Amino acid sequence: MKGELRLDFRGGLRAGGESGPAVIPGKPEKSLLIRAIEHKGPKMPPSGRLPKAVTTDFRTWIRNGAVDPRDKPATRRTSDGPIRLAPEDARSFWSWRPLTRPPVPRVGTSWVRNPVDAFVAAEHARADLHPAPAAPPTVLLRRASFDVVGLPPSPRHVLGFGAAGEAETWNRTIDRLLSDPGFGERWGRHWLDVARFAESDGFEMDYDRPEAWRYRDFVVRALNQDMPFDEFVRLQLAGDQLRPDDPWATVATGFLVAGVENRIQTRKDFVQHRYDKLDDFAATTGTALLGLTIGCARCHDHKYDPVAQRDYYRFTAAFAATISATRPLKTAQGVFPVYAATEAPDKRIRMRVRAEPSFKGLPSIPAKVHFLVRGDPENAREIVTTGFPPFLVGPNTPQARWFESLGDRPGRVALARWITDSAGGAGHLLARVIVNRIWHHYFGRGLVGTPNDFGTRGERPTHPELLDWLAAELIENGWRLKPIHRLVLTSATYRMGYQSHSSVTNNRTEHPDRLNRLLWRRRPRRLDAEAIRDNLIAVSQRLNLSMFGIGTLDQNHPRRSIYLRVKRSKLIPVLQLFDGPDSLQTIGQRAITTTAPQALLMLNNPFVQHSADRLSQRLSRGGAATANEVLTQGFLVTIGRPPSVDERRLAVALLTADTPAARRDFCQMLFCLNEFLYVE
Repeated sequence: MKGELRLDFRGGLRAGGESGPAVIPGKPEKSLLIRAIEHKGPKMPPSGRLPKAVTTDFRTWIRNGAVDPRDKPATRRTSDGPIRLAPEDARSFWSWRPLTRPPVPRVGTSWVRNPVDAFVAAEHARADLHPAPAAPPTVLLRRASFDVVGLPPSPRHVLGFGAAGEAETWNRTIDRLLSDPGFGERWGRHWLDVARFAESDGFEMDYDRPEAWRYRDFVVRALNQDMPFDEFVRLQLAGDQLRPDDPWATVATGFLVAGVENRIQTRKDFVQHRYDKLDDFAATTGTALLGLTIGCARCHDHKYDPVAQRDYYRFTAAFAATISATRPLKTAQGVFPVYAATEAPDKRIRMRVRAEPSFKGLPSIPAKVHFLVRGDPENAREIVTTGFPPFLVGPNTPQARWFESLGDRPGRVALARWITDSAGGAGHLLARVIVNRIWHHYFGRGLVGTPNDFGTRGERPTHPELLDWLAAELIENGWRLKPIHRLVLTSATYRMGYQSHSSVTNNRTEHPDRLNRLLWRRRPRRLDAEAIRDNLIAVSQRLNLSMFGIGTLDQNHPRRSIYLRVKRSKLIPVLQLFDGPDSLQTIGQRAITTTAPQALLMLNNPFVQHSADRLSQRLSRGGAATANEVLTQGFLVTIGRPPSVDERRLAVALLTADTPAARRDFCQMLFCLNEFLYVE
């Protein structure tokens, strides 16, 4: 690097450094790289020459034109030292460029039902792909029910939907599901993953946060009310400052303080812990809202994205005086405590010791953020003020735009303004990130396969124009999310069925899209942990649909899983086994594992066995139902369809004994079917 030699992009390889071009395509004899590896000039590696076969390969490569497929924008060295993308170059990168509304493609196919399908069909045409036929009506109903509200459809809805026909009832069904209170509970859980929400501090003692559940309730309410997403974000960043008289706006800032916090500190590491907390604020905000791994620039300039270390500390300065606290809020119903973000009294950060709150003479520091060389608090330089990465600021937009009329309010207000400003700030990226998260949860993979990383190391979008069109649609419709949900759910793309590779190859030896990146079929998806548990409770007819309030650690409690208390050191076993989140950091995409303990749980766990017993009682209706009725109703209740001929033959043999034990075994068998654990 001292010699200005760059090998991490094509232009740098050919331009070379202080000694001249490293490679001259077609001329190995004049290429400095060849002279170096053959020890005819600079000796690399210095320990000895490379094998002759290797140097011959290099010569052949250069003689043939030094083909290099890398095409990322050129980068340059900044005055701060390390090398990063220049803002003017970064603004041309797909996720950071200004948002435009691409025209909807014109495609001559009757398959298309709305603009979403037009963009997908255009990619099909380019790859010579044919979309799979629509899934059967009962499969579609089960898919939409779990995707939208996280619960199985009732047998009444299954039979009614199948009888009336998909085309006649689909839109009405989607509207019913989107207006169901379960929508906020289902999609609220997705957002809590992003917010790394928990109700305890983490670390060794893992102290409880008795009032943290109110943030969870805010998320559920906001999503059910279809709060504009830009307002949803602003309240979570600075609700206590933007609406000081609105208790729920203060509750919303639970987003910032939901992360881990070490309450056991010493005077020696007090300042280090403070910067760790600031890093949690900044890194979570960047990853959750912008798909930007800004936390990687804490100790040095970002290795891959155009975020300088100084940009990181200016971004972090927005939280300079922000602390977590449980404080009373006055409402029309009285005073209630809330765990949320607030500003440090007297602009000083005070050391707190949870185990000994009566300790006196504990140290405090000014509520300022210093630039730390290599991220070391012992090597603090100048105080930095709030600012935002230049490549996410419009080229003709002054940063002062978001600080106007702030008075003595904190930088969090400016941050909330900038991050939702689609004209001159980061709103275009915010919109891309959230519509991609919605797409991810409906299809199992986002249009961008790395929902938490929209940077140069993340995956490129499979349908970039569709992503931008959805983001522009979101902004133009006042940032309301439910219309985006409805667009996706009413598309033919969403309604595709499963189809094998061989059915679309047209006698080609190689399938053009085996990984289904272009969405020509539906891929089976396992239910997530909460949906599996809620499904067991729902089909056994013991689901308690009461909403909001204090949660519980009892996994046998009949409320929905979103109301189970999240204690970091004592996670719910049923949810853990099926890849529930650990709530330590923001999660954009959960792991999906298949392990032996999952099968053992479905066979032996008392919670599952109790659910089977209750389902048996439901199907028996006091013992009056015949074996055939139990069989038919059991399939309808648990997997949303009637049994096949073979399934009926096998199950009848199991139910021949006509005893409570036989019926309970039949119910547990239904729970162990793949179809019970998978969306389809």
